[in-house]
Amino acid sequence: MKLGTVVLLMALVTAPACGGGGGGSTSPGGSPTPIAATFTPDQASPGPNTVALAEGAKSNDVVTVNVTVTGTNDVFGAAFEVLYDDFHTTFLGYTPGTIVEQGGNSPTYNVDGSSNPGRIVIGISRTGSTSTDVTTTKSLVGLQFRVKQAGVYQVVIQNAVVYDNQDPPQPIPTIAWFAGAVTGV
Repeated sequence: MKLGTVVLLMALVTAPACGGGGGGSTSPGGSPTPIAATFTPDQASPGPNTVALAEGAKSNDVVTVNVTVTGTNDVFGAAFEVLYDDFHTTFLGYTPGTIVEQGGNSPTYNVDGSSNPGRIVIGISRTGSTSTDVTTTKSLVGLQFRVKQAGVYQVVIQNAVVYDNQDPPQPIPTIAWFAGAVTGV
């Protein structure tokens, strides 16, 4: 080998290692600590005539929060708002549920998570005039959140109504709603 190559190799081998720059939490090796997102429901085992948030699929810093309905007859649709901490979490989008699709129905989903930061306005309904009975726990819609940093961030439901299929649709009485919290660890 030439002397220049040997000197270069020696310089590289003996140089101190750099752990990288940047702020925030770091692991001992200097890389940013990855965030793991989860969801903790207010009601882990909802009873009949309830709408409850539940943890769905999760991957790294993203968690899906399923809006579930349990033991409710004559469901035509629902309207509600979900409030979340938009400083520490980001709403990424939604995935259709399984309730309003039953029987081959082509439902309507109106999910607006961009007009009011920290607030998702949701309206979901079946088409036509038929309703469906939910005898177990099934998903109405899935809401995907990305957690930006470690902590516990409440998710709140407001202005919530489940509708039947009367003409015009009427609120189903005695529905209890339960929310929860998104967590980044």
